Amino acid sequence: MSTFWNSWWAFAFMLAPFVIALSGVFMFLFMAYRNLETLLWLFPNSTYVKRQKLLWGGNGLRSRFMLTSSLAAVALWPNGHIKRGELDEDEVRNLPHSIRRRMVVAWWLCAVGMAWLFLAVGLLKLTRG
Repeated sequence: MSTFWNSWWAFAFMLAPFVIALSGVFMFLFMAYRNLETLLWLFPNSTYVKRQKLLWGGNGLRSRFMLTSSLAAVALWPNGHIKRGELDEDEVRNLPHSIRRRMVVAWWLCAVGMAWLFLAVGLLKLTRG
């Protein structure tokens, strides 16, 4: 196994999770500048969205990215927020399918990249002793 870690295959194996996860991050950045206003417009009655907008506010890259990713998480897994009364169920249902699909793909890319990275580092540690 030690010959594997000295090959180009190992380089590709260790580079792949970064490429995968950064693809998800870039999708969130794309949505931050392309879909953020639509997302904010779709949730006018949701206290969670208003609170997140106050928390992250601003038009900078970091604030738009954080706001978009937090809205993506709440739009994809809304049940807890609906039960607490922080989100309006009808507003979540009105989320356009194209934006929801982009959110799902971005979250999965980030999750798969992170899982692959943990696996790769664990295998590297196991083989290096």
